[in-house]
Amino acid sequence: MADKKIELQASFQPANRFTNYGDAILRLHIKGFRNHSNTPIAIESPVTAFCGVNGTGKSTILQLAAAAYKAPAAGGRYYVSTFILAGTMDKKPFADNASFEVSYAQPTLPDGKIPTRDLTVSRADSKWSGYDHQPERRVAYLGVGFHMPHSERDEDYKSKVQDTRLELRHQTAIEKTVLEKISTILLCNYDVAHQNTLRRKYARKSVALLSAKRQNGEEYSEANMGSGEARLYDLVMRIESFPENSLILIEEPETALHPSAQYELGCYLVEVSKRRKIQVFITTHSEYVLLALPQKSRIYLKRENNSVVPIPGIGVRQAISLMDNMEIPALYILVEDDVAEAIITELLRRHDDNLVKTVRVLIAGDKDKIQAMMAVFKDQKLPVCAVRDGDFGADKKIQMFKLFGTEAPEKEIFKSATFRSAFAATHKVDFDAVDVKNKAQNHHRWFDVLETQMARKRPEILTAAAVAYLDGVPENDRARLVEQIKASVP
Repeated sequence: MADKKIELQASFQPANRFTNYGDAILRLHIKGFRNHSNTPIAIESPVTAFCGVNGTGKSTILQLAAAAYKAPAAGGRYYVSTFILAGTMDKKPFADNASFEVSYAQPTLPDGKIPTRDLTVSRADSKWSGYDHQPERRVAYLGVGFHMPHSERDEDYKSKVQDTRLELRHQTAIEKTVLEKISTILLCNYDVAHQNTLRRKYARKSVALLSAKRQNGEEYSEANMGSGEARLYDLVMRIESFPENSLILIEEPETALHPSAQYELGCYLVEVSKRRKIQVFITTHSEYVLLALPQKSRIYLKRENNSVVPIPGIGVRQAISLMDNMEIPALYILVEDDVAEAIITELLRRHDDNLVKTVRVLIAGDKDKIQAMMAVFKDQKLPVCAVRDGDFGADKKIQMFKLFGTEAPEKEIFKSATFRSAFAATHKVDFDAVDVKNKAQNHHRWFDVLETQMARKRPEILTAAAVAYLDGVPENDRARLVEQIKASVP
């Protein structure tokens, strides 16, 4: 069976974007809106999920994207002022010079070049300008409250639903496609579903109710559906009703759905985006939705001082670890000893400061113990990889990698010119004396001699040694090992 995620990404390759998705958004650059002081965002997939802790501006991105298009003749449009309101309590939700720039996909030129069209909406003379030249596109903004459960509607509505004098005036069957998608998402077979119009005799106002019949069950209305079930019907019906090349923006689509339904909903968004050639932006905190999406669909929004920094293509477990304040590791990395631990920790700190905060580097012992520990972690369904010493080699099939060089890390460090130079200059280490003492003992004790010479504890020495050693490791070698580790994050 073809991989839907791969097919989706193939449909968004530069040469295919405009043909498949029309004037799709390829880039947003937001300046001066709420906590987005200066946030550039590249869009690399037809389905883009913005995740992050609360208050990182996920909703703001969707709202500004909604204001990026004119409406076709048959529909209304969104403006900045539709969402971002200034008033007595919110005098400065945007800066005086706030703006957002949008790059749109364009058709390939005869010479083979693929241009983009860049337009900016900005604040000028107390008004927003820049709407006039925007392309036309149908846009749907489905906020968290787009569907209100019947149990939470006002008493007047509830009394109407319970009015036994209501008569069924009209009934329309829900499309087969909608029924199939909802059955797949909820893992529940539905025989039929209807949109119903009810009205009292001689009355002018009607009551609209959805109804559904599960396999071998009675038909029941949405007044007695679970909120997740009713909301999903509403969501899928709306998505399927919008024309091709639409932009659909959904806040927290996983609301009120159980985990497997969240995952299947993510799969549905991948499938419907390619099938109906629609671009989808969502906000989410769901691990299961993120797992269903291509890597290029995931953008983590990280708070950094007073700004927001996007992290594109983030691993799912890394995103979850960042959102739960690093309580649940994105990945366990098994190493042989504290020297390897220092090297891996400083390597990740140097190349990916976000990743180093979300992994756990664990000392497992020699190569045999590492292999046994790997089996335990995998049996418990925990994300794990291993980095063995250079003298034992790698086995990439089971995500077991190796440190730089061909010898134990102590030997690799002590023969490193950058390490020796740095420690001689900065820490006044007499390597003639160190080498003489170390020659007579096992390499696992080589750092013990430095504790005496430097009057520092082993962990502090190992950190400094790893930093100096890594300065001498070729950039390509360092980056390769980091990418291998990152690729192990689910």
